[in-house]
Amino acid sequence: MIQITRQLAKALRLVIRRTFSRQVNSLNVRTSDQGLFVEVLGPNHAVRYHDPFPQDSEQLVLPMQVLDDVQGAKAEPVFLNTRRDGVVGASWQENDVFRDLEYDAPDLASPGATFPDLPAKFTDNPPELLTAIRDAYNTTDMESKRYALGCIQLRRTGVIAATDGRQMLKQTGFTFGLDEDVLVQATRFFASKELPGGERFRIGELRDDKGISRVVFEVGPWTYWIATEREGRFPDIDHVIPSTDHCKATLQLSLADSKFMLDNLHRLPNGDTHREVTLDLNGSVVLRASAAGVPRPAEMILRNSAKQGTDIRLCTDRVFLTRAARLGFSEIHFPDSQSPAIARDASRTFVWMLLDPKEAIKPTESCVRIESPLDIGHRNSSIPIRRQEIPVNRITSASTPGDTSRQPDAVTTPAAAEAAPRRKRTGSKPASSLDQAVALREQLRTALGNSKELIRCLKAEKRGQKSLKLALASLKQLQTVA
Repeated sequence: MIQITRQLAKALRLVIRRTFSRQVNSLNVRTSDQGLFVEVLGPNHAVRYHDPFPQDSEQLVLPMQVLDDVQGAKAEPVFLNTRRDGVVGASWQENDVFRDLEYDAPDLASPGATFPDLPAKFTDNPPELLTAIRDAYNTTDMESKRYALGCIQLRRTGVIAATDGRQMLKQTGFTFGLDEDVLVQATRFFASKELPGGERFRIGELRDDKGISRVVFEVGPWTYWIATEREGRFPDIDHVIPSTDHCKATLQLSLADSKFMLDNLHRLPNGDTHREVTLDLNGSVVLRASAAGVPRPAEMILRNSAKQGTDIRLCTDRVFLTRAARLGFSEIHFPDSQSPAIARDASRTFVWMLLDPKEAIKPTESCVRIESPLDIGHRNSSIPIRRQEIPVNRITSASTPGDTSRQPDAVTTPAAAEAAPRRKRTGSKPASSLDQAVALREQLRTALGNSKELIRCLKAEKRGQKSLKLALASLKQLQTVA
């Protein structure tokens, strides 16, 4: 008799169905002093689950219907055994009701369909490799016929590359132990949430006379064999990644704005393709969209983010923009309004194609505006923070009664407060050129912050005046009707 749990049956069912779809209808379950082994063999891949807790030696071939029937959310025991020739049974307790079912045992696999061996050696990798492979497969196109765009490329240098022709993701910093670059066939195995995220990730290979035939992945109790693609062609993505040295503009996306955008971008209207959105970097970071059935366009202002470089207005697929944010990129480079956008960090590069810049929406006074809340404590360190008056500095600079040396009232800035002790230490010595340059820089930064605050106040006042005019006009219309 073999014992599993309803919870394990549910996990096995989800992983097997997701990986093999309807290609398999049976699984092999065996136990020994080495534990429980559940094995499923498909045309180009195979899955094994291993629980090292020892059990009595037994082997069963079960139909997939068993997992459908016994699965559950709790770790309640399920007992599997052979009832008679050609019949297997499963018994368990569900909601205090004992259940016992019998099934026709599937035929054994043909002699030619043998389960693959384990590699001679594995190469260890950090748990982050599981997320990297998931992200790579989310960048593929499994329906592509021209190139092997449904595959991911594992390079012997530790690089994972993937593309669907419109977006591309390149990730570095891993160790595969391969002596050649391989294309791993399309699969949905790594999309399974049942795979443990904090476990070590190991990679091995199986070879034949033509080279690497299978790549073997081991994560926690799961081992996965998948065939390599030898006939397909994969594009040379390194030659299509634009340089960021001469980009026209760079979006510095704060963590707070990234979350705000992911949570609220659906509030903007959908365009003709339901995906395009205008990104306007014009001193502020603005997302803008419109639709045929919506009278006014709407825009989202990301107040904690900033722009470096010159102003630019472009049109992009909102799916790719939000994916860059979801992947955790904080800087997105734009060479111009037509070239691909580049999001890059220390180990990853994400590139996607922009849409026709003629489709970009220009700003209007009638736009419906959504603003992200200011998040001073978590905003991007490279984003200039508006300087404010500091009351403690004003009080300190105030003169006492009878003090004839009081200077005219002025706002004391942090730069001035920092410079005061320096002047006291140096006495009457004139400031050096470096000190003067530093002071000038602080004054310019203060002036810039004050200018931005003044512009914001003027815009707010203008919007208030416009709202007042609209309200007065409405009152006049009501009076006319009365």
